[in-house]
Amino acid sequence: MLTVLPIQDKNIQEELCKICGAEFDTNSFAYRADDGVFLGICQFRFAFGVGEISALKYAPDTKDDEAMIIMLRAAMNFMHRCGLKKSVFLADSAPQSLLDLSSYGKDKDGNYEIDLDKFYISPCHYNK
Repeated sequence: MLTVLPIQDKNIQEELCKICGAEFDTNSFAYRADDGVFLGICQFRFAFGVGEISALKYAPDTKDDEAMIIMLRAAMNFMHRCGLKKSVFLADSAPQSLLDLSSYGKDKDGNYEIDLDKFYISPCHYNK
C-alpha cells in the first residue's frame, strides 16, 4: 500500500535526499513515498509567499510516476492550506517526465508554476 508521509527528522531527510541525488536543504519540508520500499522524496519550502519545489526525485531503481505525483499533490495541498497561492519548480528539481505529469505549466520565462487557488477550485478542469 502506498504511503506518503512527512519527514520530521532532518537527519532522515538528509539521508533520503542523498539516496535520491537531491541537494538537502535544512530549511525545507519534505515528504517521502513508500509502498514497502522507499520510492522517492519531495522537498519544498516557502519563500516570499510562494511554494518552491526543490526536489521531486525517484529513489534509485524505482520509477513510480503515480506515487510521485500523489506525493507532489500532498505537498501542494499543504502549501495551499498554509495560504500560499502559487507554487514553482526550481531548476533541475524534477525529471522532465514528472514535470509533464505535474499539472504545472511553463510561465513566460520557461519556469514551471501553478496557481494553487485555481487548481483547488477545480483540479479536474484545471488548465495550465
